[in-house]
Amino acid sequence: MSPDPRERVNALIAEVNAVSKVLMRERTSYDSQLIPVRQYVVVSCIEAFLRYPEVIEVITAAMSPEEIGAKARRPGCQADSVFLWGVVNFFLIGRNIMGMVDPSIDTVERTDTVLDFWSRASRAYRGGDLLHAADAGNRIDAFDEVILAELAAGVTPVDDERRAVLRRANATLINHLFLLYFDTRVGHGDTGPYRLADGRQVIVRDFFRMGRSDFWWSDVASEVPYSGLTAVLVVDDAVDLSVTDYGTTVSDPEDYLDRLTGFALYTTDGGRLEPVGDDRLVATAAAAKAAQREHYRAIVGMDRDEQIACGAYVYFTFLRPFAQIAGVVDQIDWTCPRDTPADLYPLVTADVETSEHDADADPFALYDAPDAPPGGG
Repeated sequence: MSPDPRERVNALIAEVNAVSKVLMRERTSYDSQLIPVRQYVVVSCIEAFLRYPEVIEVITAAMSPEEIGAKARRPGCQADSVFLWGVVNFFLIGRNIMGMVDPSIDTVERTDTVLDFWSRASRAYRGGDLLHAADAGNRIDAFDEVILAELAAGVTPVDDERRAVLRRANATLINHLFLLYFDTRVGHGDTGPYRLADGRQVIVRDFFRMGRSDFWWSDVASEVPYSGLTAVLVVDDAVDLSVTDYGTTVSDPEDYLDRLTGFALYTTDGGRLEPVGDDRLVATAAAAKAAQREHYRAIVGMDRDEQIACGAYVYFTFLRPFAQIAGVVDQIDWTCPRDTPADLYPLVTADVETSEHDADADPFALYDAPDAPPGGG
């Protein structure tokens, strides 16, 4: 890595752009009829650009990025590939936005702080010298053989009847988390595919913050019995599996759950892996479904700025799991929005029709130099 901060930052930006362009083009587009998603994403990115460098300084003063990334290599930890991707991309998108408003804020040093943290934590999380899952052919090898053996120890066979039960429960939990995280898909994340000692291939799926949490609206989920669950999905060898930096499993054939041959479920709520039976999974799914209905009614009753604040908090706090590992989560003000300029807020949150855009345009194009004036990107 170049000792020159400008060269180092530009090299890392190029790495981010190359992967994010592909991920964004492959991602299914989504416009919520309930929540102003695009508006809260913009607000969260502005907040990330304005505040992430200072937040990261608090985190790294307590623990190095390498140690944080290494400690994240465990089931139930949300400082994962998805959140690593978000930390760097939200900052850079916010940088693009604010570069059109006040380019004087943008400096090499601020950008270097964020990209240096991301690159060092990401390499440690992946256990080598890789920055993205894409660098490994869309694989996320977050768990070592000891952890995999512990996860595999509870796997039991899946027949047609059990497969149907597991499929329904999986869909219910994902739908619950999608709404709880304000119409975004980061409440669950996959790692793998892994190979067990007997040759079987596995996806490990974590469900995060399913019940009451730092989300102030999560009281609706107070009856959900677990905060986190970790599922072990053993899939037929005939299926071609990969996992993107979004923590999303891509398979050929597409319906990999139809080829599910083994399954185990754990919770890490107590600080270690504890088995969870199918009956408890079904009960958890029922509680999640009830919470989702209540949460939907709560969102309908919110005004637009409340909805934006909730969604912006979800995205801005992508650094929170890293701060938790470092033991400094309570030293940081997570209020969001907080620093978005008052005169800018109504402009970026306006309810406007979106125009057609160039599908080949690069939404992550940035200035050649981190402190260059507006004009590129």
